[in-house]
Amino acid sequence: MKLLENNTEHLELIAKYLANEMDENEKANFEIDIALDADNQRLIGEMKRDWTMLDSYNNRKKVNANNAWDKLSGRLRDENLVPSQNKVKIAASRRMLAYAATLLGIAVLGTTALWLNSKKEKPQMLSILNSNGSTIVQTLADGSIVYVGNSSTFEYPKAFSKDERKVALKGQAYFDIARNPQKPFIIETKDAYIQVLGTAFNVKSYSESRFELIVERGKVKVSLKKDPNISQTVTAGERMVIDNSNLVKSTWHDDGSLAWRMGKMQFKDETLQNIVNVVNRNYGSHITIADQQTAARRLTVTFEENSIDTITELVCVTLNIEYKKANNQIILSSKNGQ
Repeated sequence: MKLLENNTEHLELIAKYLANEMDENEKANFEIDIALDADNQRLIGEMKRDWTMLDSYNNRKKVNANNAWDKLSGRLRDENLVPSQNKVKIAASRRMLAYAATLLGIAVLGTTALWLNSKKEKPQMLSILNSNGSTIVQTLADGSIVYVGNSSTFEYPKAFSKDERKVALKGQAYFDIARNPQKPFIIETKDAYIQVLGTAFNVKSYSESRFELIVERGKVKVSLKKDPNISQTVTAGERMVIDNSNLVKSTWHDDGSLAWRMGKMQFKDETLQNIVNVVNRNYGSHITIADQQTAARRLTVTFEENSIDTITELVCVTLNIEYKKANNQIILSSKNGQ
């Protein structure tokens, strides 16, 4: 997430962080955002210095922050700048007030967010636990495709936030990420954080083995979890491992090691359109769907080293639809009269 000085939600987060009012999980996620962006590091550094200077000033002048808060909160309510009590709980510290008033100006509406603790709903998290020997293929809300390997756990939100896309992996997965420069994709593993805009890569992060990342397309940024300031960019055709708390990069040649995801692909309650997208990407096929109603139908199916013709037949039998071939395309559609 890119922290912006003119964004009230971001200002609220910064104030909570500086006032040490975040819980451990919220603080850890916020520090990831800081570590992965140089501008975020600069902004937090500047505000920390201002905060320290303010503490020193308050100690010398013995500022009565309680009175200042009472005056400010009354003024904000009089001017209808603070939501009613039944909607928002005011839970700001006097220390946060003094900081906000000194740096931003108490008459500005944007500062209101520094003293309001909004009841924000956390994203609903979903989890895939793969222990059946196949590859579970999951299409995410943004169109990204994740191939979850055996003995692996993948956690992801039902819907991504407006600023970023955060997921977590224990084990092995192949990621084919939909590009979105305004919304970085961040993967948390046992040993590292991986940040990407849009690319395809394979990650191994089992508890009993060392971290390994192979980039097949595009580029990603890898940061050590123990020290996020230690990071490297990995581009297509490169391999990254963690060895004794060091990021070690080398050249990677396509040796077929990434083909594991196609051996036995399992789809669970996926739309036909998502399944067709995955098959086309992996097989180089040209399967299309004639109508939206058919494309939206859902099924659970497993493909185990099947040919395109076998896959097509299996889908048609399962959904009771039909297909026809035209030039180099396979067109799926509902049967006549259905």
